[in-house]
Amino acid sequence: MISMFFFMMPMIILSGFVFPIESMPPVIQAITYIFPLRYYFVIIRGLFLKGVSFAELWRETAALGAIGVVVIGASVLRFRKRLE
Repeated sequence: MISMFFFMMPMIILSGFVFPIESMPPVIQAITYIFPLRYYFVIIRGLFLKGVSFAELWRETAALGAIGVVVIGASVLRFRKRLE
C-alpha cells in the first residue's frame, strides 16, 4: 500500500493521464521524461484515438526500449552481486 502511494500515484499523475503535461510547470515537465508510463500513454493515444502508425511513434517506442534495457541491465547487475 505504501509503495503504491509513493511510486504509482506520482507516476500516474505525472504521466499525462490525469493532467496534460503541457499545462505542468517546466521543471515538472522535465521530470516526466523518466516515467515509462508517459511514453506508453502517448503510444496508446496515438494508436487508438488518432490512428497513427508506429513509424510516427518511433521516439516513444525507442524511449520505452531504452528504459527497459536500463532497468533489465540494472536488475542483472544487482542479481549477479547477490549470487557472489
